[in-house]
Amino acid sequence: MTLMDGKNFFLKNLEDTYNNQEIIYYYKLILNEVFKRNELQLALDPKSSLKNSEFTFLKQAVKNLLAQKPIQFIIGKAFFRSLTLYVNENVLIPRPETEELVDWVIEDFRDIQLKKNIIDIGTGSGCIAISLAKELKRNIVYALDNDDSILELAKRNAKKNNVEVNFFKKDINFLNSLNLKIDIVVSNPPYVLNKEKKNMKLNVLKHEPHKAIFVDDEDPLKFYRLILDYAKLNLEKSGLIYFEINPLLITDLRILISAYNFKIKQRIDIFGKVRMLRLQKFL
Repeated sequence: MTLMDGKNFFLKNLEDTYNNQEIIYYYKLILNEVFKRNELQLALDPKSSLKNSEFTFLKQAVKNLLAQKPIQFIIGKAFFRSLTLYVNENVLIPRPETEELVDWVIEDFRDIQLKKNIIDIGTGSGCIAISLAKELKRNIVYALDNDDSILELAKRNAKKNNVEVNFFKKDINFLNSLNLKIDIVVSNPPYVLNKEKKNMKLNVLKHEPHKAIFVDDEDPLKFYRLILDYAKLNLEKSGLIYFEINPLLITDLRILISAYNFKIKQRIDIFGKVRMLRLQKFL
């Protein structure tokens, strides 16, 4: 079987589920990231042979894609800003909206010369912490999560991207026991309401970790409240908090945040929704 045969196999078996552009993109990702071939080879030498192991991988990839498994989990990698990150079904696949959150932090602190302590609460793959460590090199970056396997993956990602991040295990419910003074808090906590599941795509519902996505409809601001409780005691006077949020919760979030004596600036995401907040203490 040749590279072109593999591409045609992919197209034929997935055409009823995905559009051609998606299928070709997925095939090229597998060529590049798994088989270590490049698109130029496909273009110049389409009759180059596929190994038996490569065709076996392709067949399993088709099966997984038909089962709505995200391509990122199939190849074991996701792309975030300039980073390539290992991912698996224990962590949320990094989203473009989170890139915008990171961009906002970098925009605010790129030219600041004083060393800052930054913490990423609920780090998952480490995409936020690693990006900030890479771009804001003079600062000290901490990142926490409550699961050893998740932290091991995040540590692999930090090593892969040649940055130093201080990872540690901590349950967000016991955040106040963390005695660490911080200048910048960044978090993309679970914020999708359970009642929104009916509008979610199957690839998310079937394969991404629900605990990283969904919150109880009866207490959707729980994680924000816990982080604010921590910040009340540990955020430096000039410190800032950056949140990714559910646009549906903006009114309730404003009410909650006002009780903690923070002023709020909001930012619209690429889809035209209020997706990010920056909080600063009233001095």
